[in-house]
Amino acid sequence: MALNNKGQGLPLSFIVIAAISALVLILVIAFTIGGLGGFFKQITIAGGGSDLSTVQSACQNSCNTAQLVTSLAQFKSSDYCTKTYAIDLSKDGKINSTTETKLHCWYGPSTTVNGPAVPCTVQIGDRTVDILAANTNSTACSALN
Repeated sequence: MALNNKGQGLPLSFIVIAAISALVLILVIAFTIGGLGGFFKQITIAGGGSDLSTVQSACQNSCNTAQLVTSLAQFKSSDYCTKTYAIDLSKDGKINSTTETKLHCWYGPSTTVNGPAVPCTVQIGDRTVDILAANTNSTACSALN
């Protein structure tokens, strides 16, 4: 008497899809609770920052947009004042975490900090706000009153 050993089994494609789905779910949960935030930040920094001319163009666009604001508070919260960049200034393919990250648009050549060096002049009512290039004060925008 021959035994019929055919049993109910799961198709291989179902097992593969289930494994991929589980991996994606784990990554989404880890990223959501912040566990992978630092990991992805390190990948971005290690992978190289933006090109200086690209950042200068972005800063000029941010300044142009900031020139449309109607209040000092709006200017202080604009991308020109708040956004920072990682730039491979030494062109060695790596981002130095102390001198090539968190660079504001107005940072310019100095003995301690280099940067995009994009000045921005904004007319707000009867007041002219002028952020000069080469200013390495990280509070240049927030110090405005």
